[in-house]
Amino acid sequence: MKMSLVSCIGTKSRYTIPLVLFLVSVLMYSYNLEGQPRHGDEINYLGWAGNYIHLINSGELANSCLISIDNCNLLYHIPAHGATYSPLRMILIGVPLSLEHQDTGDYYDWSCYWFTCYNFHNAPTIQQMAAGRTLSPVFGALAVVVVFFIGKILFNRNTGIIFSILFMFYNLWAWYSRTIMTEVHYIFFSMLALLLLLYSFRTGRLQIKYLVASGISFGCAFTSKLLSVEFSILFASIILFYGLSQRRPVDKRHVLKTSLTIVAFFLIAILGFLLTEPGFYKNPIHQVIVIKSDMDNYNRDVWFIAYPTIQGLEPTRMLLLFHYTLFPSPIVHTIPGAYPNSTFNISWNSPQTNSSIPLTGFFFVGMVYIINKIRKFKDCIPESLVLIWFVSTFFTTLMIARDLSLERYMLPFLISIIVIASYGFWSFTRHITSKKIQISFIACALFSHATTSMSYWQKIYFSPGTFWTNPLPYGTFQESLANPFTLIVDTIFVIFFACIVLVWFKNKTKVAV
Repeated sequence: MKMSLVSCIGTKSRYTIPLVLFLVSVLMYSYNLEGQPRHGDEINYLGWAGNYIHLINSGELANSCLISIDNCNLLYHIPAHGATYSPLRMILIGVPLSLEHQDTGDYYDWSCYWFTCYNFHNAPTIQQMAAGRTLSPVFGALAVVVVFFIGKILFNRNTGIIFSILFMFYNLWAWYSRTIMTEVHYIFFSMLALLLLLYSFRTGRLQIKYLVASGISFGCAFTSKLLSVEFSILFASIILFYGLSQRRPVDKRHVLKTSLTIVAFFLIAILGFLLTEPGFYKNPIHQVIVIKSDMDNYNRDVWFIAYPTIQGLEPTRMLLLFHYTLFPSPIVHTIPGAYPNSTFNISWNSPQTNSSIPLTGFFFVGMVYIINKIRKFKDCIPESLVLIWFVSTFFTTLMIARDLSLERYMLPFLISIIVIASYGFWSFTRHITSKKIQISFIACALFSHATTSMSYWQKIYFSPGTFWTNPLPYGTFQESLANPFTLIVDTIFVIFFACIVLVWFKNKTKVAV
């Protein structure tokens, strides 16, 4: 009886943290969705999804619009749209629209938002926009819970908690978790695939069922947005590192087995991707040809993102990516722009940096700890994987995204920054001997990060009918220094951090003497 009681208490406490994280996140992301500003892409996606569900509800299951937008006469489209027409996304956006009785039946006008055929008088109502956003906060909150478990499996529970809170209050994630955009879907499925893949090796032996589930989830991520391919190197590295570590010494047979496991994982992911395409069941080969054609059209017609190319690996773009993600530019200078024959002026406020003082600071702290751990070549697989995540997404972001001002294309790279910062955060604070000071410092740092992100609460909750464009100017590094309240909070954090470092050096000097 006593053992059962202890087991019951342990089980309850195991689910308390994920439940609290989910509830706080979903309440924060779902509050007053009608007050969220709208984006042109949201209107476009809402039109596609509304039409998709309307056809299903009407019993028109043979309509070509359910298979591809290429031969759909009910929606305005260009060849490039074929690569972004995801049936899974249509269902996740369109079902709430139908259940809340916001179905109009005619979505042609919404589908041509970016073109001359759009009539602003027929724009979606605030209620229709909110209906289309219904599931976004749920997926956003679920992703917060998933990253908690990722941090816990990679390192420990405390790192997982910090990772989830930093992610929860990250300005871009808080924003996209309230919109009709693809980011909340593909990041959730990618993070779920990462969690399941890590879990498949948790016992020391590969658990096939979790590997298969991870591959299927990754396939859903592909369906939601092809940009999820940026996680491929990380996933292959996880299978390689943990696969080879299961046996010492490593022989050729084990290397072959691990290699086949990597191939099997990606074949499952590709199959999962294809199975979400209705046209695959009718004619699999034709569907594959259509997908390839859609991708070629997208690469040809869309200027801001394309097939990977080494031309994006320029030193100026590398530095620019850090300005968008970690720190502002201290000097004013001009570099070539994203458009052909254009220029981009860089200064302290251009571009806006999607970070906070604690996030940037702890990223560099975390990088030092990670490199130091890897340098010792002992029990450093988690640190090595995080570093691979950072490096691989850094280069793939530069190779794929032509215009870095579209910050949503940087999310795989940005999340790697958050996990490194979380590792540095806990590695730093665990050395604080006083429990009260440790808890106070953690609270101060997290509050500083949260206020940076939520300083624009009026924009996110009470701006119905207004529009937002990329890059998102809210909740940035520069804005936190321009806002009097967040500046005070940031100053307190910096002083607190400096005092701890000074005390640590003082104590270390005494020990040395």
